[in-house]
Amino acid sequence: MSYNRAKTATRSFGDRNLRASIYATDAIRSFAIGYFSIIFVIVANDMGTGALGIGIITAASVSSGIVITYFLNRLANKKGAKIPLAISGILMAGTGVVVLFSHSTIELFLAAFLGFLPPSGGLFVAALAEGALAQTPSEERTKVFARNGLIVTASGALGALFAAFPTLLGLNQNTGIQLLTMFYSILGILLSLVALSIIDSVPRSNEIKGPLEPESSSTKSAAHSPTRQGTSSIINRLALLFVADSAGSGIVTPTLIIYWLRVHFGFSVVDLSALFFGIDVLSAVSFPLAVKLSRKIGLLNTAVFTHIPSSILLMAVPFAPIGIVAALLLLSRALLVEMDVPTRQSYIASIVKPQERRSAAARTSMGKQIGRAVGPAIGGTVYASIGAVAPFVIGGLVKISYDLTLWRSFRKVQSREDS
Repeated sequence: MSYNRAKTATRSFGDRNLRASIYATDAIRSFAIGYFSIIFVIVANDMGTGALGIGIITAASVSSGIVITYFLNRLANKKGAKIPLAISGILMAGTGVVVLFSHSTIELFLAAFLGFLPPSGGLFVAALAEGALAQTPSEERTKVFARNGLIVTASGALGALFAAFPTLLGLNQNTGIQLLTMFYSILGILLSLVALSIIDSVPRSNEIKGPLEPESSSTKSAAHSPTRQGTSSIINRLALLFVADSAGSGIVTPTLIIYWLRVHFGFSVVDLSALFFGIDVLSAVSFPLAVKLSRKIGLLNTAVFTHIPSSILLMAVPFAPIGIVAALLLLSRALLVEMDVPTRQSYIASIVKPQERRSAAARTSMGKQIGRAVGPAIGGTVYASIGAVAPFVIGGLVKISYDLTLWRSFRKVQSREDS
């Protein structure tokens, strides 16, 4: 009986309208962060904030996001995703208001405590979406994560392009930035409204009494493997690994890359907008490719062996002699760097118990946020004290070390999709 009730709940969640609402909230955040990442660097730089200061502000924002993720996930486990996502929209709107009226680095630092400053602002929205989508039946799960990743990344691409819109209209830079910051708050309100429209029939962890899917022979055998014994330990190990991966990403954030391109090659807002639009478009293209590749070589292998070449390309960026070469390296990296996202999300959902999927998404997201909280301060310090090459090289090496450790630790832990 419990199996039938859980199966009915899963099918209800599979309703397209519900998934569309989850996609929409994550897409709104991605669109907003897509353009705000570009203009925030300009705002901070105009206030006299250098690479170190931007790194510290970014770290403060992500640190605040970790706490917010924890409490919103607890709320989601009790009430579903609707209310936590609506609260996220309010935090986003508040961030826009604070930045709009900021005139100093200290005021920007205060905005960081709302957890929605770029480039990693509002990751709790992505964590809530991942936790909800993780309830999808195994045969559809990787496709659903890939579709969400494609929509979110394409939204980020449009956001990056949107950053140049005021300039193309002939507005001066200050006026354009003010309008875009106001629109950031409007998008936050829109995110809340979309969230409130969700009919949250997502099965919560305390409601699931049995497996969500019929046990095949492979599933039964998996029940006696490490993937079904002590899954909490597996989640903790993954979260710790994600700290390292995200620390590598945090050392050389998009914000630092934008700062470096602007300082070293004089990239304008329009140049940066076009570049990051191209980066996000190529990243979006990579999601369906990741699904196809994972069917041939497996979820974990796809996640690891597409990620390593992307880190090598990242390490090559600061050695570019001219801006166009740096841009080409970043564009090439974009085609690989996000292929691990849907495969990794699906892999995690598969190797943990169904009733732990929402918690797994939140805990691994917190691990990623811890890394992103530590990384920017390190990146800013290294950039200021050693030079521009160091953050790229150190960040790339940390990420490659993560990939190799992940593969070595979990290569024998087979996912349900790969079995």
